[in-house]
Amino acid sequence: MGTMGAEDRRPRPAPAGTHARADSIDPMDDLHVAIEAAKAGGDVIRRFFGTPPDPHYKGKFYPVTAVDRASEEAILDHIRLHRPDDSIMAEESGGTPSDGRQWIVDPLDGTVNFVHSIPQVSVSVALYDGDQGLVGVVYDPLRDEMFSASEGSGTRLNGHLISVSPTADLEHSVIATGFPYDHDEHADELAVVLREVLAKVNGLRRFGSAALDLAWVAAGRYEGYWELGIAPWDGAAGIILVREAGGMVTDPLGRPSTPFKGLIVSSNGSIHDELRTIIESWMPMRMIDP
Repeated sequence: MGTMGAEDRRPRPAPAGTHARADSIDPMDDLHVAIEAAKAGGDVIRRFFGTPPDPHYKGKFYPVTAVDRASEEAILDHIRLHRPDDSIMAEESGGTPSDGRQWIVDPLDGTVNFVHSIPQVSVSVALYDGDQGLVGVVYDPLRDEMFSASEGSGTRLNGHLISVSPTADLEHSVIATGFPYDHDEHADELAVVLREVLAKVNGLRRFGSAALDLAWVAAGRYEGYWELGIAPWDGAAGIILVREAGGMVTDPLGRPSTPFKGLIVSSNGSIHDELRTIIESWMPMRMIDP
């Protein structure tokens, strides 16, 4: 494997021709497009996981690597091949929200984990039509777990239907959370909410990939997950996965969440109001509804 810092050996996506051509699988449905795009990005991540990443920082705690960019290139190549008329918003190349069909892509969710060779990373690919989620895919390339959902068709893990946890009380629930990249500016407020949730749950986890956290709620591994300051590409696919698996996704005030709200509370539904109320009660309103 090449050294990540060398310009002539940086990771590159597989040639477009190595993936199925549009005319060979026409018509390719949107879910199939998303799954194959996520696999293309995941191949890049898996190939270079554990090699020196040579990151640079977009902010104080916000790394980006050549693998982020190469994974995104592989994903976008596939989407553009099969859906050339759709708009795209992606973490590295940007984009703005659209009222029409738009793909929302995180090519490597969990970059800090990737930089430190912590095996908790994912690819997130979603398709929205305005605020309506049509397709969501979260791929864990290191475990080869593909979480996928399309509107009205349920959520699947490697092709098998899954559903949220049946646990009905917070006391027996495992809850996940995450911290924004500017966590140093909100440390006191975050600590208060963490204390209050921790006092009422069976366990609290922070693994560092928002997309996987949401996928694990959909799979019943967690009963709930909340986070402040997530970007559209972090939550776009996971929101669809949770809802299609029978769960709930709102903001702390109980309003339906979209990828563009930045503050998310998700759960199996049974514990939702209790978890949401704790966060609403202890998090300053300026952070809940800026």
